[in-house]
Amino acid sequence: MSDLDTPQEIFNTNCSTNSEPFALQNLGKYMIPEFSENCIVIIDPSMKIHNHAYTVVRYDMEIYFRQYIERGSRKFLICLNTQYDDIELKGEFTVVGCVIQQKQRKQKPLHYYHLNTSTKEMSFSASGTLKNNKEKQL
Repeated sequence: MSDLDTPQEIFNTNCSTNSEPFALQNLGKYMIPEFSENCIVIIDPSMKIHNHAYTVVRYDMEIYFRQYIERGSRKFLICLNTQYDDIELKGEFTVVGCVIQQKQRKQKPLHYYHLNTSTKEMSFSASGTLKNNKEKQL
């Protein structure tokens, strides 16, 4: 057993200083239907946060996995499951990273960022897509 008592301690010990992508398990039903409970998400700490990104954020001494939404000058962390309240980011917050991929049991992994072959920039897909074999060849 670990000497660490809380998920925040485990996260801080294992993930927070890592600059490489890392995996987390989605606990809870906050992000259903896009992310099922217990699915594995890959977080990239180098990915810049943007409107509609799925992200892991430290705010008010907690760690949240939510969708980041900007409404004018206001910023929110949104649960996809409408049974839970939105969180308005009123103060300082730290972006741990953005979700770039998820894997659910017995399903192919979904990717949220793809290389746009015409602009050569990364394009975001809020519903996730299967990786294209042509992209693997580039």
